Amino acid sequence: MNLKGLDVNLNVDTDILEIDSLDYEKFVVKFASGAKPQPRILSIAQMNSNLSTYLGDLVQLTNVAFTPTDANQYWSDPIGQYSLNRTIQDCDGSQLIVRTSNFADFALEKTPTGNGTLMGIATAYQGTSQLAIRNTAEANMNGTGCTIYIKKDFEDNSLTSGGWTQQSVLNGSILWTASSFGSDKFGKISGYLSGNTNSENWLISPAINLAASANPVLSFRTAAKFAGDQLELWISTNYSSGAPSTATWTQLTGFALSPNNPGNYAWTASGSISLNAYKNANTRFAYKYKSTTAGSTTYEVDDVIVKEN
Repeated sequence: MNLKGLDVNLNVDTDILEIDSLDYEKFVVKFASGAKPQPRILSIAQMNSNLSTYLGDLVQLTNVAFTPTDANQYWSDPIGQYSLNRTIQDCDGSQLIVRTSNFADFALEKTPTGNGTLMGIATAYQGTSQLAIRNTAEANMNGTGCTIYIKKDFEDNSLTSGGWTQQSVLNGSILWTASSFGSDKFGKISGYLSGNTNSENWLISPAINLAASANPVLSFRTAAKFAGDQLELWISTNYSSGAPSTATWTQLTGFALSPNNPGNYAWTASGSISLNAYKNANTRFAYKYKSTTAGSTTYEVDDVIVKEN
């Protein structure tokens, strides 16, 4: 490519050099056909954590599927004719944006509903990883891989995004918050407020449709410190909103929690918690936190996922 006379700029949003306009016959000369470039085989997590390494490369993401809300949807907008973001995810809950222009030949085709591999160019917008596919033939997503019903990792610094709510039963001054330590983001609560206090507060998931699920499981991580009541996990199929007492809840047990006494904020994986007994269109689970004047544990919760096992 002959760049003489062309206007070349660095796009600060995408970190990619751009050419304003180009006469292909004048500035581009094809010498010979070489070997086709082979894609880098990556996971979503690898691309997200090493974007500067792969920016502009042809990549192939493995074991991915479009999220339930973005599967079987137009790649781009068929009415307003503007570019759209669609989200893919893998079985670990990692997610990535697939950006498609309304000028794409396949803009009015539907996104795949299965699991598999997706090839495209690694791009970015304002530091967020994106994938731009070249054609739908490079979306080999006909498998029946994992299904993720809900994921909450607090990376957006929001407690309530995705439809999460909290209900204070006792002491409205003690609340769940979105917090962080270094690069790690999580939900956090403590009953210590100028001293230990009596409190009860529920962090409640959005409704999850498990009616047609096969073997749904819940998993998460906790970290804790200071002596006090242990965090509890409850589940309901008839809660809608408001006070938890308006619905029927069942306590779930038999999973791992971070030790709280003495505790040192050691992250502990819960393990897989079966939800087979709660296959309902309105399944919700909740973290019930309690503290007393005798003790108040600080709890952190992260990487909450409900998926097919």
